[in-house]
Amino acid sequence: MESNLIITPDQLSRRDLISRGLKGAAVVGLGSLAFGGILDDSPIVGRAMANMPDGALDFVAAEPCVITCTATLGPCYHSTVLTRRDITETNNGQVGLPTRLAFRVVNVDTCEPVTNATVDIWHTNSAGVYSAPISTFCNGTDPAVQTMRFGRGVQPTDANGWVYFDTFYPGWYQGRVTHIHATIRIGATAMATTQFFFADRVSEFVYRSHPNYSNRPVRDTTNATDNVIGGAVSRVLPYMMSTRLVNNKYLQAVKTIGIRTTATTCAA
Repeated sequence: MESNLIITPDQLSRRDLISRGLKGAAVVGLGSLAFGGILDDSPIVGRAMANMPDGALDFVAAEPCVITCTATLGPCYHSTVLTRRDITETNNGQVGLPTRLAFRVVNVDTCEPVTNATVDIWHTNSAGVYSAPISTFCNGTDPAVQTMRFGRGVQPTDANGWVYFDTFYPGWYQGRVTHIHATIRIGATAMATTQFFFADRVSEFVYRSHPNYSNRPVRDTTNATDNVIGGAVSRVLPYMMSTRLVNNKYLQAVKTIGIRTTATTCAA
């Protein structure tokens, strides 16, 4: 049985956390891992995961105590009341690289964690398709996918400002780099709606090496060419997630989200 995972927002030290301006608890145990039901035990996937070299999926992003600016909501949002940590829907045949998302919400004016905010996320499955009955741009006219809700969920922040989601690494689709949408609310008020991204080399390695992704065409978009966040590298860096592969079994992805007591007005 795997031991509990101890994590910091930037996967570094308490000293580094403090130097970046973040206050409150510096580390938090993720508790018993709940990936038993979504780890693919097929020999092909097992071999691919076992052969991933150390550091292949590791990336340490900046985690300062600064405001998280707004990025477009996009056409694929679907209002849901699914308060849940596991958003995989493996019972609906969803597969992919198991990924644990950890978001920490902080007040940028005090750098203290925000308790009882909600983080509402949505992203594609491994094939680059969104769930729910939304725009045909998001999932075509597939009636089965439109009845599903994979890649969607809401979680309230705990006393240290953390929320966690167990999911699969998102797939790409034309014109968009790998990303995760998020809306952060206090009560019913949306404080920020934004998007988070992954290092290009991490996505490239997943898409080339993992059997649930490698049968798709080569992706056509990078962080620099994305039609939402593309352009200067400095533009995407504040929204990059820190990642690391754990025990050659699942990806851990972490991000700090900075909000104020009024809705965000800056644009990403």
